[in-house]
Amino acid sequence: MFCSLLLKTLRDYRYALLGWGIGFIFVSFYIMYFYPFISQTTQIFEAIDNLPPIIKNLIGNNIRLRTPAGFLSIQPFSMMAPLMFLIFAIQKGGDTIAGEKERGTLDLLLAHPVPRYRLVIDKWAAIGISLLFLSFLFWIGMTVSSILFKVSISSLRLAETILSCFMLGLFFATFTLSLSCIGQRKKLVIGIVSGFALVTYLVNAYAPMVSKLKPYRIFSPFYYYNGAQPLLNGLNLSHFLVLTLLILLFFSLSIVFFRKTDLS
Repeated sequence: MFCSLLLKTLRDYRYALLGWGIGFIFVSFYIMYFYPFISQTTQIFEAIDNLPPIIKNLIGNNIRLRTPAGFLSIQPFSMMAPLMFLIFAIQKGGDTIAGEKERGTLDLLLAHPVPRYRLVIDKWAAIGISLLFLSFLFWIGMTVSSILFKVSISSLRLAETILSCFMLGLFFATFTLSLSCIGQRKKLVIGIVSGFALVTYLVNAYAPMVSKLKPYRIFSPFYYYNGAQPLLNGLNLSHFLVLTLLILLFFSLSIVFFRKTDLS
């Protein structure tokens, strides 16, 4: 027997964490290895100049791309890294309650003398610890590869940016968990949260060039993740606080929903 549901859940995640950890380290070395070549290739910047403005806004301008911090804030921290965190977070968040119910194991868990709120806390904590573990591996990979390939970048700024990415992932994991606790099916929950992530990402990405979208940017969690460009300017404490409050809100709702939902 495992001493707690938390440890059992972490044990169940061990192979997934191994695979995702290798993936994050590979991405780190891949990006750092190619940056020196990209920064010296003028054809790439000429091609970017010829792109439509709506595409250039997503990629970035040439001045930023020529600096390590500017390039890395666009790739991997603009799309690739948050996407990896979101895939892991949403999948685990949806599997936590809805997945257990569909597999028929939720009744077995509830049959033990464990309060419902404790089940939610342990499951949520397991996802948070897993995301923190992946964040640490990602930071190690980025720091070591930057030294190895002589890319001048602050390890502190990398840590702040990856911490912000961790908070984004934890928000989506908690949001998914809260919907899962209502009693909905796993695929429906994952579909709803994935659609929300796509829409809010596009709103945040195009808001700087579409004036009608600017007022709605504050409703996008991606704005609080990377709107202040933490790799260039450091961690924005107000944005960090907003994500923290949103996580606490949906975590509290998860407990309330799970205690009141009829799962029969």
